[in-house]
Amino acid sequence: MYDKKLKEYKEKQKDLLLQMEDHSKADGNFHITAATVLNLSSRALEIFKSSEVTEKRALLKFLLQNCILNGRKLLFELKTPFDVIAQYGKTQNWLRGTDDVRTFLEDAEEEIEIPAYALPA
Repeated sequence: MYDKKLKEYKEKQKDLLLQMEDHSKADGNFHITAATVLNLSSRALEIFKSSEVTEKRALLKFLLQNCILNGRKLLFELKTPFDVIAQYGKTQNWLRGTDDVRTFLEDAEEEIEIPAYALPA
């Protein structure tokens, strides 16, 4: 009886350690992704101005949705999480905004791939 319970507890302990390791890796990946999203958000105009046409198109496709050309004016919506970042960029209360971005990134069912853009030297 004792050996059986000991084996069960050891297996449970092993499972918990694996789960802790997975959570630690996910936490590290979250910080990298969040930093990349914020960096892209803060440098989007600079990247756009210095990019070739195909890169500009890829950047706009990555950031925007529901684009409509109304005469010479482009109407659009920002994709999540960039809409949240823009909304909270207008206010001093960034704490709630970081929670919204974190929730989006944690709940994303697919991996978010951020295009690599290099600025000319």
